[in-house]
Amino acid sequence: MLNEDKPSIGGGSLRAVAFACIAGLGPLVFGYTLGMTSPANLAMESSKSDSIFSASPTDGGKCGSPPCGLTSTDASEFGSLVNVGCMIGALCAGPLTDRIGRRGSILLASLPWFGAWIWIGATQSFAGLIAARIISGIATGVCSMAVPLFIAEVSPTSLRGALGAVNQFAVTTGIFLVYVVGDVLQSVKPTVFECDSSAWCDDVVKGWTCSAEAPNATNATDLMLLSSPVEAAVCEGKLSDWRTIAYVGAGLSAALFGAALLLLPESPAFLVARGNEAEARRILAKVRDTPAEVDNEMAQLTSNALAMAADPVDESVGQLTGFVADEPATRKQGGLKGLMVKGVRWPFCIGCMLMVSQQFSGINAVIFYSGDILLSSGMDDPNMGGLIIMAIQVLMTGVSVLLMDRAGRRILLMVSLSGMAVAATLLAIFYINGKNPAWLALVSLILYIIAFSLGLGPIPWLIMGEIFPAHVRATASSVATLLNWSLSFLVTLFFADVAEAVTQGGVFFIFAGVCTAAFTFVLLFVPETRGKTFEEIEALFN
Repeated sequence: MLNEDKPSIGGGSLRAVAFACIAGLGPLVFGYTLGMTSPANLAMESSKSDSIFSASPTDGGKCGSPPCGLTSTDASEFGSLVNVGCMIGALCAGPLTDRIGRRGSILLASLPWFGAWIWIGATQSFAGLIAARIISGIATGVCSMAVPLFIAEVSPTSLRGALGAVNQFAVTTGIFLVYVVGDVLQSVKPTVFECDSSAWCDDVVKGWTCSAEAPNATNATDLMLLSSPVEAAVCEGKLSDWRTIAYVGAGLSAALFGAALLLLPESPAFLVARGNEAEARRILAKVRDTPAEVDNEMAQLTSNALAMAADPVDESVGQLTGFVADEPATRKQGGLKGLMVKGVRWPFCIGCMLMVSQQFSGINAVIFYSGDILLSSGMDDPNMGGLIIMAIQVLMTGVSVLLMDRAGRRILLMVSLSGMAVAATLLAIFYINGKNPAWLALVSLILYIIAFSLGLGPIPWLIMGEIFPAHVRATASSVATLLNWSLSFLVTLFFADVAEAVTQGGVFFIFAGVCTAAFTFVLLFVPETRGKTFEEIEALFN
């Protein structure tokens, strides 16, 4: 049942909301980075004046027999290798957030992001494009871990769920934004594909036309015209200006750097861990509504800092933190070894299992097949359909922000996974039944996107910042983020082969099974964290 008690909003809470939204620029650029391939790939592959990928047709610029589609390996590499950069970034994010802070890591990530976008917009070589794409992935990996950590540590307990969901809301907004930018920057341009007729071009990409229909030779004059050298007719169609799309990404990255530099504070947890208690208290006073909240949280943060210090606690530690313990604190082991000790092992496993569930639930496949599903349902313009689907995802992720601290994480996860299991089963039936009935595809797609957006999309990132104990939070979050991006890369790499082996219907039945298994895992093992302090959450696992 929904919790009718609404979280109180005071001046400190409002500032916490503002800081979370500013930090949300990071995941917005993250989403823009991931979504860039959708509006840009077609132009990068087929624009006559500005293509950078190798076009797929090899028969004198034509496909052997229509319909041929576009299947450039370059496009696949550009889309998938960002995951490699994300994996590197996630691996670096743990040490970075522990050494230069959460704010410092966000600042640091914005610089290579900016440079990578400029490089993508300016490069004339495929090798340069790939290098820039991997660099943008590294920045994405760092930010995908640092921002949820920052938001979790700045947010008051009563708003931590809603503000944590801002991260995924910003990601989906970034993807939607790049779709809109790509649509605005579209214009009719000639392509690299030679043609004989508009019907042939329409078989390559729906809506394309031939720039000049080949004339029929009916007399001597026509024969002379046909024998004279003329520029070959080519397919024409709507293509986005992919270089401008990249420059918009550079502008967003610059905005992130400026906002983080001028407006974001450092996480109080990081400051206390570094011995800067006075600054931590000053920032907590800004983002909490009462002095009692500040005192309670400072006591908890100081206790965590002492537990990470040498055992027994010496006077220098007490002087450093301003806290004197009556008894020596028990040392808490950090680093990778610390992930396997009692009290850490189980929350770490939960965080990782939720990341596995997110990637193996089928979201990438649903997005991959969304164009096919929309065409099968009778929609003539799959690009507009994609915009509508992304708008639904943004809207429903926004709804999850409102529900997170009312319904709770656990119930939203179970509702999400059950809805996704039903939707995946219906999609399997649709494909097994020869893509019939058409309405079933559209209903299933919308149900899947709504269900994912309500729970499995935002909650794994939110819980990552909640259930990991403070002394291993950065390390555990880094490993969980690395796992997420590694699985994303594997799914992207092998999905087409798996779908070919077990059929499209079979692969969606697999996804339905994964969602069902994840539902059972959440039901049995994932505790509710709504309304609990970090100390109370840690006590659940001790």
